[in-house]
Amino acid sequence: MPKLTDRFLAALSVDKDRKDRLVFDTVSPGLGVRVTAKGTRTFIVQWTDPVTKRKVREPVGIWGSLSIDQAREAAKVRLGQVAKGINPRAERLRLKAEKDRERAEAALSFHALVDEWSQLHLAHRRKRYREAQRVIKHTFVDLLKRPAARIARAEIINVLDKLVRSAKAVTAARSLAYARAAFNWAAKREKVPRNPFVGLPVATVTVERERVLSDAELADVWAAVETMTYPWGPFFRIAILTLQRRENGRHALV
Repeated sequence: MPKLTDRFLAALSVDKDRKDRLVFDTVSPGLGVRVTAKGTRTFIVQWTDPVTKRKVREPVGIWGSLSIDQAREAAKVRLGQVAKGINPRAERLRLKAEKDRERAEAALSFHALVDEWSQLHLAHRRKRYREAQRVIKHTFVDLLKRPAARIARAEIINVLDKLVRSAKAVTAARSLAYARAAFNWAAKREKVPRNPFVGLPVATVTVERERVLSDAELADVWAAVETMTYPWGPFFRIAILTLQRRENGRHALV
């Protein structure tokens, strides 16, 4: 085995009847260079897998883009990992997968998540459900540009508490419910690792409705009810005639 030098690598060639040639360095055990018939010279590191006992070869760079000293340092690092029981290739793939995941998370902002949820999940629902997109964006406007996967629960609680202190508890509760539904949808599709809106310590609010129908509205409702069959037609007529609430009027049909 020769000592790898720039002069040696420049003169390294492949026999006519072969596709490539592999030569190892005497200075850095495990470091080699593979030259192809096209003249490409690629540094590789070779080690024995401690589990399978098989020889593993991994490219570390092409000569010219990587100097011999840099290749020796790369081989030293990889073989050092092997000595610690770490598989350099598996570790590299794990780190790559982690970086890919982080890039994907960073690319999906809170704003983009809500848009996707609205387009794919709410598009065919009733109009009142589509209002959820506007409510979420209005309430959490300061968080919309943030990566959805990195929204902290404390930030959400601060927003909702501020609404409650401003006598907007109903808006806080509605915003929480809508955002929780959006993140549940995203979590099921593995767009985010968790739903930060689940289990937040925000008090639920009961809204008492004071409004009653006008005479004209009542007439319209009665006309519509007359077209309904049993049991809902009689149910609503009895409820109107007796001025009962929905929860009480249902007993009239029993």
